[in-house]
Amino acid sequence: MPPSPAIFKKAMSQFASGVTVVTTRHGNVPIGITASSFSSLSLEPPLVMVAIHKKLFTHGVITDCGFFAINVLSANQLDLGMRFAGQRPEIQERFADLQTFTAATGSPILPGCLAWVDCQVWATYDGGDHTIFVGEVKDLDVSDLDTPLLYHNRLWRRTEALEIPTVPVEATLIEVGPRDGLQRVASFIPTDRKVAIITALANAGLKHIQATSFVHPKVVPQMADAEEVAARLPRDNGVTYSALVLNMKGLERAHAAGITYIETGVPATETLAQKNAGYSVEEGMGLMGQMIARGHELGMTVRAGVQVAFGCAYEGAVDRGKVVSLARRFLAMGVDELSLSDSAGLGNPQQIRRTVQEVLPLAGSTPVVLHLHDTRGQGLANLLSALKSGVTRFDTSFGGLGGCPFIQTAKGNIPTEDTANMLADMGLHTGIDLAKVAAISREMEAFLGVELPAKMHHLI
Repeated sequence: MPPSPAIFKKAMSQFASGVTVVTTRHGNVPIGITASSFSSLSLEPPLVMVAIHKKLFTHGVITDCGFFAINVLSANQLDLGMRFAGQRPEIQERFADLQTFTAATGSPILPGCLAWVDCQVWATYDGGDHTIFVGEVKDLDVSDLDTPLLYHNRLWRRTEALEIPTVPVEATLIEVGPRDGLQRVASFIPTDRKVAIITALANAGLKHIQATSFVHPKVVPQMADAEEVAARLPRDNGVTYSALVLNMKGLERAHAAGITYIETGVPATETLAQKNAGYSVEEGMGLMGQMIARGHELGMTVRAGVQVAFGCAYEGAVDRGKVVSLARRFLAMGVDELSLSDSAGLGNPQQIRRTVQEVLPLAGSTPVVLHLHDTRGQGLANLLSALKSGVTRFDTSFGGLGGCPFIQTAKGNIPTEDTANMLADMGLHTGIDLAKVAAISREMEAFLGVELPAKMHHLI
């Protein structure tokens, strides 16, 4: 049974300012555009008149096929609608997992919308910069999933009170300092000191620490003691220890050393793929499939993803479509976590937002982790953009240490203490003791004889 006229009209009252998507089909291809104006609706008799502004080719499609559906997106459906809006056949692959159901007229309906109305077109009128469609309401529905969004000043805003945050209440910081942070330090750091750092980080509340990497010692000499570090990790403290591996031999070494959580990935560009591991992107993806399968066979948790997802120091801009395509392939391989790495630190907040909003719906229940470097001082801004887009897991490094051996221009990771401080000020819980992390950074700064890029270890 459709909702009562009063309930439906209340939901549709958001149409004038809510985020809406008008959908129809062009052959077998679902097409969507954002709409900004809803003129009138009558359920008795069932009559609809819609004025759609910013005329696009979709208007002609609606006229040709004679039907359309209007989806009013709720807050938790914004990413879905933005991916659906403006869909074209040539980028069909990026929308393959977008599950819709078909209305009575044939139009696709997005799942989980605040409300939708299915319309049969009677007549079309050209209004200059907009098109008016008049027709019959064939079916409709209202959901109680969420409140709608308001479109104001070119931004989408929730209709809730301003004091209610638009970010989650918790975030997880994954400490990568013992691996990414130390790998480019020229002088070898004694194993005792590495183990002491990891122990101190665990005592500071970090629950996931990337302890080392199983790579060739000639390539990364700092990680030559990977087996010894793994053997001496403090256990039974509720901390997950992971290690980076680049190939099957590294995976087998990590397993033999007692590591149960591995991290790996493939660059989005051919130049870095060759410098990083001596293979092409496609060859790397083939190897990833084998490694993920082998890791699962050994009972390991496997995190894998796209490196230089937001820009490459050698090739420059990276096409977002390629990143999304690689992410889809990793998800199809069954990764336990998907990572997107700004390995060169070239990403910007808008780029982060757009990529994340395409990848998160594809990932579903698979966690997405962002690995951000602070090469141009935009690391925390990028984190905030990702946080507001739905990501809650981030790699950080104490003191802001870090940098890829194969990207000499890349600077350190976003600092653990700076990130945790910002999140705490915003009211997000991380479970991290800032003072303890700051002490670790100050101690490492004194040991190395250099000033670390983090800020908070000098302020607390």
